[in-house]
Amino acid sequence: MEDAYEKRGYLLEDFRLFHLKDDRGADVGYHYHEFHKLVFLLSGSGGYVIEGRRYALQPGDIVLVGALSVHKPEFPAGQPYERIILYLSPSFLQQNSDEDFHLEDAFSGVRGHVLRPGTDFRRGFLTLLLGLEKELGGDAPGRVIVSRCLLVRAIAELARELLRGGTELPRPLAARDGKILEILRYLDDNLTADFSIDDLAARFYISKYHMMRRFRDEAGISIHTYLSDKRLLLARELIQNGESATNACFACGFKSYSAFSRAYSKLFGATPTGRGLTGSELPTEDNMIE
Repeated sequence: MEDAYEKRGYLLEDFRLFHLKDDRGADVGYHYHEFHKLVFLLSGSGGYVIEGRRYALQPGDIVLVGALSVHKPEFPAGQPYERIILYLSPSFLQQNSDEDFHLEDAFSGVRGHVLRPGTDFRRGFLTLLLGLEKELGGDAPGRVIVSRCLLVRAIAELARELLRGGTELPRPLAARDGKILEILRYLDDNLTADFSIDDLAARFYISKYHMMRRFRDEAGISIHTYLSDKRLLLARELIQNGESATNACFACGFKSYSAFSRAYSKLFGATPTGRGLTGSELPTEDNMIE
């Protein structure tokens, strides 16, 4: 893969569930999805890196990865690794929310990306997921309706648990390189600002080339590509919300529309004004699950 985050898979339905157990580990580079992802770790030892924050996981943890969040799993091969994974369409969660209770808030990362619930909640949540899995795999009348109800209840219970604030939210581990974590956060907070690599190095009192090398070692990608991809993600969100492609281009820090259009097409497979996926890009388990 070239120096860019990879978008893995597409979700053309409201949700998908995978229940996986293997010892292959997870050797996946930094990437993102256009949908929300929930991982319920049932067994195994490893971690997740989400938006530059590294979390060490233990069985029973629930990982919440919001749509477009850059992340990667870190599980070594040779150890049993069992998890239930949910892929969730943002529009499905929006449709099943109300003005006072937004299911998508569970994936915002505001309170953290990992939930470590107590025994009672963990058992109840697992029961809902296993019930959902059973309905999806069966042929009982009304299974689609029951499946949707179980899923909405599971996410609603999760969102409630986050709001209650009584559940442990594990803190990220210290980055292998704290300076680079500071730079990642600065880039996220200043996506549309006008600055150069030299400006960034001066701000953080570090040699430009040393900074570039350390950033790639820690984040797995160059500073230029990280910043470009993040700006493109923001631009696409503006376009989807009704902004013109030209306005989105310059609002997100790009100085040339032609360069913006080329980068957008390369990352998303469509021009800023083009249509979406083709039939050849339907999801498969191989290009989605982690």
